[in-house]
Amino acid sequence: MRAARTPAAACPVCPHEKNTHDPIANRFCAATAAGARRRRCACAAGSRETRKEEQHMTAEPAFVSRYDQRVARVRDLLEQDTGLTETACQALAVRLLRLIDEAPEKLRR
Repeated sequence: MRAARTPAAACPVCPHEKNTHDPIANRFCAATAAGARRRRCACAAGSRETRKEEQHMTAEPAFVSRYDQRVARVRDLLEQDTGLTETACQALAVRLLRLIDEAPEKLRR
C-alpha cells in the first residue's frame, strides 16, 4: 500500500515532492508561493515541461550555410512566382546565384 503524501513533503506550487527539488527549484517555488504567482514548474524532477525542454535542449541544431540560405530564399521566391516544380526552382536558384556570384562587382551594383 502506498503511503499518503504528507503536507510537509508536498510542494505548494508544483506537483513534485520537496525532497526532489534542487536548490534552484527550492528558491523558485518559494518565490512563486510568496508572490502568489502562477508560473510553470522549474523542477528537474521529470515534469512534462522539463522533459519537453530537455528534448529541445538535447536536439542538435542543424547547420545551414549562408549559401544554402540564399538558395532556399531564391527557390521559395521562384516557387511562389512561377509555376515550376520544386526541383526546377532549386536548379534555377543555383544557376541564378552562381551567375550573380561570378558577375563583376561593378555589374552587381
